[in-house]
Amino acid sequence: MKAHKIGNTVTSFLGDMSEAEKQDIQDCLLYAEIQADKGRGSGPWAWLSNYQHALLKLGFDMESYIVDQPLLISNAHQVRDYKVQVAGVQNSQGLANLLGELFDSLYLERDALGYLTHPPAEALVSNRQCAPCEKTREGVISVFVCGLQLSCRPHEKNPELTFVRLNSKGGSFKFDATVYAALKDEVQTIVRDFASTMIQEFDV
Repeated sequence: MKAHKIGNTVTSFLGDMSEAEKQDIQDCLLYAEIQADKGRGSGPWAWLSNYQHALLKLGFDMESYIVDQPLLISNAHQVRDYKVQVAGVQNSQGLANLLGELFDSLYLERDALGYLTHPPAEALVSNRQCAPCEKTREGVISVFVCGLQLSCRPHEKNPELTFVRLNSKGGSFKFDATVYAALKDEVQTIVRDFASTMIQEFDV
C-alpha cells in the first residue's frame, strides 16, 4: 500500500477517490502542517491544536473526537494492542484498519522498547501523527487525525526505572469541498514551495 509522509503526518487514501480529490486533501494536510509549525501556544498538544484549527478553516467539520485515555506501558507489546477510543460519529471499519496500518509505520513499539530497556537520564516526549482518509460510497470524504505522543519520565528516586506513556488526541473531520473551493487558490500558493521537501511517498 502506498502512503505519504507530509511533514510529521502519515496519510493514505481509501475508497474511490479521484486524483483531484486526493490532491486537494494532500494540499490541505500540508497547509495545516505549515500553519501548525508557525503556530503559537504552550503545552504538549499545542501543535495538534493549531493543526486542527487550520483544517477547520479550510472546510473540515469535526464529527468525533478521541477520548483522552493514556496508556502506561510496562511492556512494549502493549503498544501493538493500543486502540483509540472515539466519541461521536463512528468511522468505517475500513478507515479504522487503515489507521492501524499507518500506526504500525510509526515505530512506536520499537521506541517504547528503547525507553524501557535503556531509560534516558531526562524526560523525553516524541510526537507522531496519522491522518488516514476515506471516501465513502455516499461520496463523503473523511480524514481521521490521530496525534500520538510517546513520553518517558525517569523515576525520581530510582533512575533505572522509567515511566513510559502513550496517549492520543484528535478526531474525525468531514471535508466540505464547497467551502474549500473558495480557499483553494490561496492554499495552493502557500503549499507550492513546500511540497517538494515536505512530502515523501513510501510503502506500508
